Order: sequence, then structure tokens, then C-alpha cells
Amino acid sequence: MPRYECRTAQKGFAAGKAFVIRPDRTGEYRPGDPVEEAARLETAATEMKRRLTAGKKDADPAGAAVIDAEILILDDENFLGSARRAIREERLGAPDAVKQAAEKLCEKLMESGQDYIRQRCEDVRGFAAGLTALIAGGLEVPSEPCILAGSELSPGQITMIGPEMIRGILTEIGSPTSHVSVLAGNYGIPYLYGLENLTEKVRQQDYLILDPDGDGVWVNPPEEKIREAEARQEEIREAREKQQKQATGKVTRTRICANISRAEEADGLPEKGADGIGLFRSELLFLNGAEAPSEEEQFGAYRHAAEAMAGRETVIRTMDIGSDKHAAWLKIPEEINPALGLRGLRVSLEYRELFRSQLRAMLRAAAYGNVRIMIPMVASEWELDEVLKEIQTASEELERRGEKFRIPETGVMIETPAAVMIAPALAEKARFFSIGTNDLTQYTLAVDREARGMERYSNPMHEAVLRMIALATEAAHAKHIPVAVCGELAGNPEGAEQLIRIGVDELSVSPAKLAAVRNRAAEIEDSMAQETGKDRNEGIRSPAEGELVPMAEIPDPVFSGGVMGECVGVIPANGKIYAPVSGTVTTVAATGHAVSLRGNGEEILVHAGLDTVRLKGEGFRVHVSEGEHVKQGQLIMEMDPELIRARGFNPMIIVVRMSQGDDSGEKRNN
Repeated sequence: MPRYECRTAQKGFAAGKAFVIRPDRTGEYRPGDPVEEAARLETAATEMKRRLTAGKKDADPAGAAVIDAEILILDDENFLGSARRAIREERLGAPDAVKQAAEKLCEKLMESGQDYIRQRCEDVRGFAAGLTALIAGGLEVPSEPCILAGSELSPGQITMIGPEMIRGILTEIGSPTSHVSVLAGNYGIPYLYGLENLTEKVRQQDYLILDPDGDGVWVNPPEEKIREAEARQEEIREAREKQQKQATGKVTRTRICANISRAEEADGLPEKGADGIGLFRSELLFLNGAEAPSEEEQFGAYRHAAEAMAGRETVIRTMDIGSDKHAAWLKIPEEINPALGLRGLRVSLEYRELFRSQLRAMLRAAAYGNVRIMIPMVASEWELDEVLKEIQTASEELERRGEKFRIPETGVMIETPAAVMIAPALAEKARFFSIGTNDLTQYTLAVDREARGMERYSNPMHEAVLRMIALATEAAHAKHIPVAVCGELAGNPEGAEQLIRIGVDELSVSPAKLAAVRNRAAEIEDSMAQETGKDRNEGIRSPAEGELVPMAEIPDPVFSGGVMGECVGVIPANGKIYAPVSGTVTTVAATGHAVSLRGNGEEILVHAGLDTVRLKGEGFRVHVSEGEHVKQGQLIMEMDPELIRARGFNPMIIVVRMSQGDDSGEKRNN
């Protein structure tokens, strides 16, 4: 019963019989003439593309991006063209031609000064192995769920075998940042790598147990250990099913949203329990084509996602290109350290026309749903100022064209220590923060997230990183704007607890993790409530900056007498009014002076001014609509206190916990 040391790319327990992908079957291959070999190459490439495309339907955002990267290789004329020439001019068999084309591509990749690009050689070779397997007699497919093992694998092999047939993955060559690792993580498949001479140590049908705690694999353990492993796997399966059922309809104060990369991934998200889309990675539209996407193409994608969310927020990040994300058509000069170079917002500000086209598409889509714009890699206040100017320019262009549009709220990603340090200034102008913990960890700890061997140093739970998150959250809440976290830390059970205890308002994770994270959030909130002696649903924030007024001192007997319910007043310091709780907008007064929310299991009325219904909307501007889901601290309306006073009315804001049965903000036209 040998046990071999390995390294963990994706955590989790897995056990089952090994299905070993033989590294090379081409020794058995008998090539034909060039015409036959060319036909075999085209047939295999077409079949591989068909299987990859079919696999995208069930993939999560990052997984779909990985599959798209493999499809791009198939569509790359340099790759297949090189293989075709080798068949025609050198009379190579199709498998050898594919290998040669892959090595030529790897030679070009290795010339790059960027580690991330050099590391893609593993993916290219794995891809070539899958394609040659198809040429040389078809890709082997297991007949039952297995531990997939091989010297090296490609995402295409995983997709074509089917994730439902794979309990775990074991390879000799690999890394936590490889495309295989990304795909395994998105399917929830445990993955170990680093087992030297794998095909000598693991045979077809050997029973394997991937040890999640000790970075190792057991080969052919005793029957008793096998029975224990099978029982544990069944417990894990049942727990997942139970988790999904428990999450259905569960309400948490922390919003649980989804990260997506393609518009189609928004379909069905509300039914899966997503409170919204916390991150729509728009860059995939820019990375997958031979040229920049048109404004119409972008508008169609953004509108699709917004309409699919049926009033729930759709946060679209502007193109986050650069560093490890490269658009072939965008000639960004090669950089010594691309993570510190032209990336994120810097690319947008460098290519203004491209940026304006994207902003116009976003503003147009905002007319069809609850769209918000998120800006990546903001490090200076002037950068946000430039973005706001560009949004204004885009709106003016649309106005001249006579287009239907709406200017959405704009937020910033907190991904650098610089952004954390100037968070109070950014919070003056941004309408929300979203913390990208992956990059924040990289820049705070000075650790290249793509470099091999750095895993032990790249810890998002490091005290310094958590303190950065806390500082940004404090700055945001001081200005009544919400904070989301959309990095990998949000989907980690321990990370989720730290974030909720810090006080973030939203966790945005891959769709596959929605149920698990919602259940975890509810557990944490219940635990925190027990620690404080309060119900986890308690906690109504002031809707505005200003002086609080006790119910008995509100100069209106309907409110001070508790006719409508328990309430409190606020003498506003300015005209901005925020959601006191997270929930759904149930009523918006026709005159714009009152909004009702359903949150924390009760109806909350926000009433701006006393008897201000008589102003017939003058001095009020509402930013939400009925049925819309809002976050605690989100801007829901604005009023002009000076105008209201000039008209002879009191601008005091009243927050009412509505009495049972009093479920309308229009119960009293006050």
C-alpha cells in the first residue's frame, strides 16, 4: 500500500479506480499518404472543437474561458497551418505534425519575458496530446467515475471525458495556475500533481485515494480503507445535495452574488439563488476575437446579462486587459514586469476610443436592467476622475445619436495598497467598492501570483491583507457605500467568515459555489448573533448622514405616535439617502418622496421630509425601481433639502419599521 507525496492544485477528497491516459499512442500509429493524413488532422480538429464547444455549456466562467483558449488554438492558422505544412512538405504523419506544431508554438512562448506566457507551454503540450490521441485512434473514455491520471493532461481531455466521470485528477506535470487546475477548480474536482514517473507507479484500474490533508496519494490500500473512502465520498455527495436544498430561499444580510465571464452564464442565476452579478468579466469579449468587439456586440452581451437578472444588479467590469490577459490584436509592448505595467484601467485610458465604445455599450444596456460599471486597477484619484469624464462624454455622444440609455452608478475595484490608502477619497466619488483579493494579495505581499513555488507565500488570509480589506471597508461605510469581495477568498469557507466579520456587504463567487457560500454566510451570521445576543436580522443603518432624532421628538404625530410603526428621524447633512437594509424595493412613491423596502423579514419605509407629498416630486430624484434588489448602504434617492425648506417643508428623513399589515409606503400620503 504505497503512499506517494504530491502537491495540491485543488483541494478536496477523492477516491476511485485509476483511469490512466497513456502519454503517447503514436508508436502504434501507421501514417498514410499526405492526403489521408491531412484529412485525419481536419477530422480530429473538427471533433475536438465540437466536444470543447459542447463542454462550455456546463462550465463555470473561468472554466469556459479555459475552454475558449483551447478553441482559439484550433482556430489559430499558425498552429494548424504549421501542422498541415509538415504533413504536405515533410510527409509527417498527422500526430507527429501536431507535436511539431506544438513545439514551435512553445518555442515562441518561451521567448516571452512574461512567466505567465511561458507557463502556457504546459497547456499547449497537453492540448496537443489530446488532439494526437484523437488522431491515433480516439480519446480513451472511462466507463465509470474514476481518478483521471496521466503524465500531463489538457483541459480538452477533461471536457471531452466529462467532469461527471472524474472524481479526482492526478498528474506528473502540472501547477496550481495551469488551465487544467482552473478547470478542475470550477468543476469542484480535487487535483494533485507532481507524482514523478506516474505511469510506472499507477496502473490502469489501481484504486487511488487522494489525500486532501497530506498532499499525497494512496495506491491500492487495504479493503477496509477502501470501504472508508467510499463511505466518505457518499457522505460528501449527500452533503452537497443537502447544502443546495438548504440554500434555497435562505436569506442572509450578506448579499451572495455570482461572477461570470459570458452573458449566457447569467441565464438562470436568479433561480440558483444569486442576489445579482457581482462581477461580469467583460474582457473575454476582447480576448477571443481577431479584432476588438464592436459597440453593438458588446451592447448585446451586456443587455442579455442585465435582462436575465430581472432587476437584480449586474456589475460589469470594464476590460481588464494586460498582465496575464492578452488580446492578440492589441499590440501592447512587451514589458519586463507586466503585472506592474499597462493593465486594467491603464489600458482603457491609453486606448480612449476603445474605452468609449465599451462605455457607450454599457450605458445603453443600463436602460434595460440594473447595470453598474466597475473600474479595475484604480490606484489614484485622478484615474477615477478621468473615468467619470469619459462616462459623461459617452452619454453626450449617445444623446446626440438619439439612443436610449441610462448613466449607471460607477464603482472601483480595490486591488492595490495605494487604493486602500486613498479609499476615503475614492469613496467620495465612487458608488461602491469591490475588493479583488487575488491582486490585493499579490501587491500587498510582493508575491507574483503566477510564479511557480510561490504558493506558500501567497496567502490571502495574511494579517496584512485582511487589514487592507478592513481599512477599505471602514472607508466605504463611512460614506454609506457598500463593499463587495469578488476574489477567490470570498468562496473560501474560512475566508468568507473573515470577510463577514470585517463587515463586507457582499460576497461574489462562481455560480457553483453560490449555495455553499450562502449556507456558510448564514452560519457565520447566526454565530455572530449569538456572540452579541442579537438576532442576525437586526441592524438597520441610518439612511443619511446627519443628526438622529428619537421617535417621540419627530414633529409629526403620525410618526411620533407610532401609528405606522417604530421609527426614527434624521436631520440630513446633505441630500443623499441610502438603503437602511438590504432587500427588495416594494414601493416607490409617484412623487419620489418615499421608498419602501422588504428586507430582514420586515417592511421598511424611508420617507423624505414631512408632508412633502405636496411638492409633487419637486426636489426629489429616485435611483431605484420597484422589484429591484438593493444593498444596505446603496444610494436609493436624493433630495434638495434647501429647496424643500424654501418651499416651507421640513426635510427630516424618517425610517419606519412598518407595523404588521401596513405594507405600503403610500399608506399615508405624508
